[in-house]
Amino acid sequence: MRPVRALMLMLCLAAAATVRAADAPPLFTLHEVGHGVWAATSAPTSKAGSNAGFVIGNDAVLVVDSFEDPAAARALLAAIHARTSLPVRYLVNTHYHLDHVAGNGVFRDAGAVILAQHSVRAWERTENLKFFGPGITPAQKAMVQAYVLPTVTYRDGVDIDLGGRTVLVQVMPGHTGGDSVVMVPDARVVFTGDLFWNHSLPNLIDADTAAQIRTNDAFLREHPDATFVPGHGEVAHAADVRAFRDYLVTLRQTITAAQARGEHGDALQRDVLARLKRDCGHWDYFGYFAASNITQTVAELAGHKRRPVPVP
Repeated sequence: MRPVRALMLMLCLAAAATVRAADAPPLFTLHEVGHGVWAATSAPTSKAGSNAGFVIGNDAVLVVDSFEDPAAARALLAAIHARTSLPVRYLVNTHYHLDHVAGNGVFRDAGAVILAQHSVRAWERTENLKFFGPGITPAQKAMVQAYVLPTVTYRDGVDIDLGGRTVLVQVMPGHTGGDSVVMVPDARVVFTGDLFWNHSLPNLIDADTAAQIRTNDAFLREHPDATFVPGHGEVAHAADVRAFRDYLVTLRQTITAAQARGEHGDALQRDVLARLKRDCGHWDYFGYFAASNITQTVAELAGHKRRPVPVP
């Protein structure tokens, strides 16, 4: 093997690698979080839009989520091929949000079967339209209508044998009503999707925060020693999950306390925002999601928040 080629191979197989297009910011960074288990974490400014990952068995590869940008999905597929010649046989969408499914077609074309919770198939081309607001363009509508849907769905979960390694997919409540957690027991790795965001304010547009708190409690109770791959943010451990869970608790409690003082509208928004900023103002997406986290949770606590209707 020529020296330059050998050096390039060593770089490709490094335990952590930054993947980028030429002269562009990094799309994502790869971390081997367990033997043959890789997390692809993206920065808040990356076109990838979210985190993803993949699991290598003896017979096949399973991918978790496909990013917001097909270019990032193609880069992830190339990274997989740099590490194994095994077929990419499965892709699990952790939920329907566009930043986790827009690259589905890349993996379908590579031969993967796309799996997701039952409602995801119905919501992917409908509920994603709301993210463009009332001024959605025909081109944006066409883009959403072209998203590649899961072809295999489940209601509660599914076990997938990759050859010598079983991946457990379990439906858990909180973020959208159709959320899957992908667990690799032999590596003690949990891909949480957007049920957990590491030191990042979450998108709560569809969330049931009470259920999301219970799900994060379950993560802590059932996987105390796991490595967690969040939907957004860096690879994490139990203390990070606890911090996110505590953010949701604080959000709900601070709103409830403000309402008990008779506050509403702008006064409530101002006081709750000040408390959140004091605790979490340095977290990713604070300026983007803090205000909507408050208004959406107010609606949730009042019982009139709109959420996607589960498919029967």
